[in-house]
Amino acid sequence: MPLTDAQRQAIRDEELFRDEVRRELTALGGKKAPPGWLERISSFFESKTGFWLLTTVLAGVTATGFTELRNYLNREEIAQRQAAERSRTDMETVLKLGPMLTSDNRTEADMAIILLDALLVDKAVNDRIAKPVLLLVQNTVTKGQRPNATPAEQGNANAILAYMDSARIDAIRRPDTAGASAAPAAAAPTPLLKALDQTVLPARVYLQIGRETDRPVATAAQKALREAGLIVPGIEVVSDRRAPARNDLRYCADRVDEAVLARVRSAVDSAIQPAPVALTLPPAMCTKVRHNHFEIWYALQPT
Repeated sequence: MPLTDAQRQAIRDEELFRDEVRRELTALGGKKAPPGWLERISSFFESKTGFWLLTTVLAGVTATGFTELRNYLNREEIAQRQAAERSRTDMETVLKLGPMLTSDNRTEADMAIILLDALLVDKAVNDRIAKPVLLLVQNTVTKGQRPNATPAEQGNANAILAYMDSARIDAIRRPDTAGASAAPAAAAPTPLLKALDQTVLPARVYLQIGRETDRPVATAAQKALREAGLIVPGIEVVSDRRAPARNDLRYCADRVDEAVLARVRSAVDSAIQPAPVALTLPPAMCTKVRHNHFEIWYALQPT
């Protein structure tokens, strides 16, 4: 059967196309043109490495998507589980810190106070737990001030008061009290200090000695002052260069009650010889000092 004109034209067009392709290949020296970036990407994903990478990424994305969807659908249940876990953790914290806070061991009590303050600052316990714990701290201080308080109760109260005062009296530790020209920057009070601010504080007398060999003298005075009904939380060793030339009783005039001051001076004059000379500190050094806070700085004892 003879070809039609349309079929002949199609054959001619095909031959012309093939001839054009042969000419282009001849012009390129018989080499194919370099593949484009889409062709290279396609070839990479067709390889074993590309196929493995593609399936891994797709699997990860799919798993993440399903996890996010499941978390969204179960968000209330997850929130309840998280709240229950938080409550369990808080209860364990209270069960651990409570006995330590009221322990007869001063080291354990000190550690409990430090940990409790850090937890409250970092908001690591919720308010339902924090409020009863702060109330426990306040009650511990109150019990330690009672006339019939046991030595253990007095020791726990002293530990709390000592920690509270230590966070506020850095300025008094300066060797030169006259050199305080500007008030130090006041740090924000922690929740524990705020709670203790609401507690009526007794007079606290801290003893400062210039060297370790002077401790026996301060220890005897500590015992006498405690027998006089004063709280003497501890003895601190400062450098001998910071020891004054005479025994000093340092305090902030606007932070003490007159009756308390008279009582402290009477007890100090009886317990320490030579009697310390009263030294009121400038206002710039009193920005962090709590109410009824006293310090006795010993002169270097003769050797």
